[in-house]
Amino acid sequence: MVYDQDKKRMRRRHVLRFFAALALPALLLGSAIAAVEWAAPDPPARADAQKAAARQ
Repeated sequence: MVYDQDKKRMRRRHVLRFFAALALPALLLGSAIAAVEWAAPDPPARADAQKAAARQ
């Protein structure tokens, strides 16, 4: 490997590790939110949908 006088390779590596450290929690949080939304039942179309169904 060629000696890196400007330390650009090391700096790039640190930047990549920093962004990877930021991306991992964001992906986990996004996955958790998507799982909660997927598992939640759909709300009724109207707030009084149960009352309207009972009247009919």
